[in-house]
Amino acid sequence: MGGGLLGFSVGWAIKKIMKLAFIGLGLLVLLIGLLEYQRWITINWSIVENQTSVSMTHAANKVATMNHEIPIGIGLLGFAPGVLLGFYKG
Repeated sequence: MGGGLLGFSVGWAIKKIMKLAFIGLGLLVLLIGLLEYQRWITINWSIVENQTSVSMTHAANKVATMNHEIPIGIGLLGFAPGVLLGFYKG
C-alpha cells in the first residue's frame, strides 16, 4: 500500500509541475514572439530549431539509457501503477 500511495503522490506532483512548466514555457515563447514582432529583438529561428533538436535528441537518449538501468522489484509493482494513477488524476 505504501508504494502505491507514494507513487500516486509522485505522479500527481509530476503532472502539476509539468503543467506549470509548459505554461511558463508557452508564455516565454509568446513573449519572445511578440518582442520579435514589435522588432525590439531579432531571433535566428534556424539556430533555435537546431539547438532544440539537439537537446531533445540528448534527452531522449538519456531516457532510453535510464530505462535499461531501472531494476524491476517488488516495490515497483505498487509504485508504477500509483504513478500512472496519480498522473491521470492530477
